Amino acid sequence: MNDKNLRGQPEVEVLLEYANSILATLREPFLVLTKKLRVISANQAFYSTFKVKAQETIGRPLPELGDGQWDIPKLVHLLKEIIPGKAVVHDYEVEHEFAHIGRRFMLLNARQLRVPKHVAAVIAPGEGGEEELILLAIEDNTERKRLQRDLQESEERYRRAFETSLDGLLLVHKIEASILNSNESIQQLLGYSPEELLEKKLWDIGVTKDGTDFLVTLAKLESDGVIHYRDLVVKTKTGLNIPAEVFLIDKAKVIQVNIRDITESKQIQDALREKMIDLERFSKFAVDRELKMEELEKKEKELEEKLKDR
Repeated sequence: MNDKNLRGQPEVEVLLEYANSILATLREPFLVLTKKLRVISANQAFYSTFKVKAQETIGRPLPELGDGQWDIPKLVHLLKEIIPGKAVVHDYEVEHEFAHIGRRFMLLNARQLRVPKHVAAVIAPGEGGEEELILLAIEDNTERKRLQRDLQESEERYRRAFETSLDGLLLVHKIEASILNSNESIQQLLGYSPEELLEKKLWDIGVTKDGTDFLVTLAKLESDGVIHYRDLVVKTKTGLNIPAEVFLIDKAKVIQVNIRDITESKQIQDALREKMIDLERFSKFAVDRELKMEELEKKEKELEEKLKDR
């Protein structure tokens, strides 16, 4: 029976129509290949994603597509070596630079498909009636990779900023008030090791009074986003009280606590305050002295006048 007669068989027509309908609805690029890697079917998502046309694709070996752009060693190895042995492969990652669309990160899902010989003779004519086809789904993972890379870079920048900040920094569990992470500045300020701080609650260092006060503070923080204490006393491991400027910042799952030692600035403020008091005292003394001098001068004049009258 020749190919033309075979294609006219109802069961083959239904099968081909069914398969083409499924391929057309898939969002991810999809190929059907012969065992020799010749493309016998591709969906619109493949053409759109990789900027190719059907007439440049169907009937050609995959490695020859796009002037050899699909001659990707890792992909060819998957299709020729791995698939025949495993039959099914999930999330096989391939990275490749394409001339027209740039670098792409792809996740490949592939499996062998065995079909009856008379069907294979229709959909893969000239291949000797082979029964094994390869279904290849291609997920373009480029944007996700970019977002993951951006996220990793952002997390790395935050980690470096957290670790090197001159301000003391804590990350605190929102529900339990336990300290999850700390930087070197806060460890030196409070005198605790990183391990010791992991065993502390927020009220152990004086940022809140107790667990009840923490819940009140948490409610306000979730409402306002940031709480700023200009002058709050925090407690060190040795029991020393240190004046500090404290920020509580809502970070979705955690609270970031910024603690800045203001001991020196408080000392400067106290010194300035003392000087202002001294200045006020001196000013008052000077005014009083001036008044007394004026009073003495007045009495002297009165006395002189009395002496003249005699």
